[in-house]
Amino acid sequence: MFLFSEPALAATTRHYKFDIKLQNATRLCHTKSIVSVNGQFPGPRIVAREGDRLLIKVVNHVQNNISIHWHGIRQLQTGWADGPAYVTQCPIQTGQSYVYDYTIVGQRGTLFWHAHISWLRSTVYGPIIILPKFGVPYPFTKPHKEVTIIFGKDPM
Repeated sequence: MFLFSEPALAATTRHYKFDIKLQNATRLCHTKSIVSVNGQFPGPRIVAREGDRLLIKVVNHVQNNISIHWHGIRQLQTGWADGPAYVTQCPIQTGQSYVYDYTIVGQRGTLFWHAHISWLRSTVYGPIIILPKFGVPYPFTKPHKEVTIIFGKDPM
């Protein structure tokens, strides 16, 4: 029996914190208050590898209830982390927090996360980039450069 210990190749637990707050955004000389994540619009990029565990603490600082859906993530035995409010979880109320805890299983590519309650999905969203496990090649020629593109409508 052989035991290999390759800590550099092992899956990692990745921690993120999303502070849901109001943020002023100005477009074409017009300023509007929008709900954002960590003061960013679009929200922060999540980067993980296949097999990684994600712990994402969401803290709600706004007057609206919030929940986050991890669009396209296979929630295998973690259905409570899927995010649809009133379906798989109660929404996160004002002043409260919730930790989403799930593992990326059998997936690679670019997905996205977004608010899953009322109109908040128009400003609370961002990319999820899932890289292959270490030592596993891309199913195509390795890209020369990576550029994240997020499609969305300007809430202004």
